[in-house]
Amino acid sequence: MMKIVLAGLSLLLLAGLPLAAQEEVETAPTPDIARCINLGNMLEAPTEGEWGLRVQEPWLQIIADAGFDTVRIPIRWSAHAADEAPYTIDDAFFERVDAVVGWALDAGLQAIVNIHHYEEIMPDPEGHHDRLLGLWAQIADHYQDYPQTLIFEILNEPNDKLTTNLWNRYQAEIVALIRTTNPERRLIVSGAGWGSVYELPWVKLPADADNLIVSFHNYEPFEFTHQGAEWVAGADRWVGRTWGTDVDYRNLDEYFDYAVQWGDRLDAPLFMGEFGAYSKADMESRLLFTRAVVEQAEARGIGWCYWEFAAGFGIYDSVTDTYNELYGALIPDAS
Repeated sequence: MMKIVLAGLSLLLLAGLPLAAQEEVETAPTPDIARCINLGNMLEAPTEGEWGLRVQEPWLQIIADAGFDTVRIPIRWSAHAADEAPYTIDDAFFERVDAVVGWALDAGLQAIVNIHHYEEIMPDPEGHHDRLLGLWAQIADHYQDYPQTLIFEILNEPNDKLTTNLWNRYQAEIVALIRTTNPERRLIVSGAGWGSVYELPWVKLPADADNLIVSFHNYEPFEFTHQGAEWVAGADRWVGRTWGTDVDYRNLDEYFDYAVQWGDRLDAPLFMGEFGAYSKADMESRLLFTRAVVEQAEARGIGWCYWEFAAGFGIYDSVTDTYNELYGALIPDAS
């Protein structure tokens, strides 16, 4: 385990853009997403703190010092916006997100903001189409002057009645909308079907695919990664499932072969936006799985983002300020 010292962290400016935004050099190259961590169970809870965690400013420097280059910030904007047009986002919530984004940029991290847990849209996509676009119109306008190290992700894990055909249409509309205020910003898009790798063949990219990144999530095999998960019906039956056989490694190799095949056909960079195994699995299996996934992704040039920092899948104990063994599986050269 690795003890983290909390002294000497930079402070966020009290007003205006974060330091990183103020000091941006327009001609500076934009780094790729390589090693990323999700700030899960925080801003995508119905109310931040309701799921046990609130984003703490020191964590962003701790993450940067640990060797990560990017944080993905899942955000439930839909819980903090009006139901009627123009679907105004609460000012206080915007200020809170601004603070977290600022802490990330000031720590030298790239930051991904998305729309996460918009649960209402999945069973009724047409009823929430205008609201989704209204949210993105505000987010894009609000952050248009931020540096290019801020990245937008359109929607987390479209599913249910937000079908492939509908999602391809909605996603293209949102990309076009964002481009009116953020013409050069990197945007992360995905397929429907919970963002599965197996939806990649049906992803339709806009004609102008510059600065687009295609995301998929990897929780295969699900009965291993989600064993005992309280939010998954019947998951207790899977407790005790291990990972690490020759078949497991072969299946993982074939999984990434499939991802790369379709990434090449899309002619766009791939990003594994979530992967991980829940804490009910044995640690040895979690370590083997995590290390194998990272090795496969990095060998194929796919950026990855582990789910997640400090909750049920987490790599960090926020009470003792220590990383657990999973950190070494993610970034062995820094542990």
